[in-house]
Amino acid sequence: MKTVNKIRLIYLPAIVLPILVMIVSIAALGVGYMRINDADISSGSFERFINPLNTMNNQTREIYKEVEKNILVNSEIFEDQEYLEELNSRLKKKDSYLIVRKNQKIVYQGKAQVEPELIEKLPQYGNKDSDQDRGFFVSRPGNYLVKQQDFRYTDGGRGSVFLMTDLGTVLPHYRNIFTQLFFAVVGVLILTSTYLSWFMYKEFIGPIRQLKAGAERIKDGNLDNDVVINSGGEEIRDLCTSFNEMRAELKDSIDARIIYEKQNRDLISNISHDLKTPITAIKGYVEGIMDGVADTPEKIDRYIKTIYNKANDMDVLINELSLYSKIDSNTIPYNFDRININAYFKDCVDEIGADLEQRGMLFSYRNYCSSDVMVTADPEQLKRVINNIINNACKYNNKAKGKVSITLTEFDRKVQVEIKDNGIGISKEDLPHIFRRTYRADMSRNSAGGSGLGLSICKKIIEEHGGEIWAESKLRAGTTIFFTLNKVLDQSKEKKHE
Repeated sequence: MKTVNKIRLIYLPAIVLPILVMIVSIAALGVGYMRINDADISSGSFERFINPLNTMNNQTREIYKEVEKNILVNSEIFEDQEYLEELNSRLKKKDSYLIVRKNQKIVYQGKAQVEPELIEKLPQYGNKDSDQDRGFFVSRPGNYLVKQQDFRYTDGGRGSVFLMTDLGTVLPHYRNIFTQLFFAVVGVLILTSTYLSWFMYKEFIGPIRQLKAGAERIKDGNLDNDVVINSGGEEIRDLCTSFNEMRAELKDSIDARIIYEKQNRDLISNISHDLKTPITAIKGYVEGIMDGVADTPEKIDRYIKTIYNKANDMDVLINELSLYSKIDSNTIPYNFDRININAYFKDCVDEIGADLEQRGMLFSYRNYCSSDVMVTADPEQLKRVINNIINNACKYNNKAKGKVSITLTEFDRKVQVEIKDNGIGISKEDLPHIFRRTYRADMSRNSAGGSGLGLSICKKIIEEHGGEIWAESKLRAGTTIFFTLNKVLDQSKEKKHE
């Protein structure tokens, strides 16, 4: 489950639970309070609970009706102390007490201590300012719901019966409700915040610390270890995966840079070595001419030709290095065009055959392509590839009768070019590396010079053409280089293929 959804599930009870606790607390405490006070817990009781004044009024209603009835039937009963005590004991159960007044004098009070201020606030005889069944409210001192019933004694004296309901006894019940409700809500919030803190640490803080530790390791140069996070949501795990992928790519980039720098050093070393050999030869032959060692015109001519050939070798090395630098930095321009593979190779074969004949090597050519086969290629760069492979075939051939063959084969979407020789071959250990920059097997180094860039240049050019290049070889039996070129397909044929 996503972390966002988890947080929503946590915050939902954090909001709903306090409200639920509030409702349950009010209902439970209210019902309990009404039961304690013998209130009617049938329909409408909740309304009585939330209206305490009405509730207290209802509690003494039956007693008030009894007082009202006795006044009409037998008012002398209010001079009977036993009746008054019994009536007062019933009122006590309703958080109330009785006061009886005769001719402005209190003749009975159901509470041991009644404040004089309260007595003074009791209305005079014949109060009609309010509905006596509902009573009126008196405050300071205390808070009282007062019900008054006036009558005349048998001796003609004026009497009043007061049902005093002390609201101060009911308010603590309500304060208790809100106190319990407050602590319940606070408890829920504390539990929720504690769980949220733990959840945030587990889902965010812990994984972020692990990611920070991983970043510190990368800063210190340690790129070998992934960050492993066992907690956290889907987003954190995705972040960790991206972090580890970044670390792996950074490591690959640094490893590639290290290899690139090593290859550059090897390249400089190889070029220096290969330039040193012809330069040493040139110096030797020039010194021979200067010292008079070449004392005949024929000898001088041979020395000069040798110097010329060595200078050409140096020029080839420098050109290869310059070309590879352009290819490596992607600054060499390609002029791709549609070319007929048959016509193109016919011209190449004529030139290659004449060159190989001068070198004393046998050459053969086979073409298994249709006459109208077209490929997409840069003619100049493709010729460079073919010449590099042919030159290697000649350079690394120690046979009395060297052989080179070119074979073209047509496939559905590609044309495969196969260039085969019968030279010294390449060992199994060296074969996977021959297209690597500056790589030269020991046998090839001993047999002939070279920068080691030829096949690397071929690989880059063929890959820029969207093709593939690979080799097969057997030591002392010869080497075959394969590469492919993309055919230009007719739209109708292309749709058929799709």
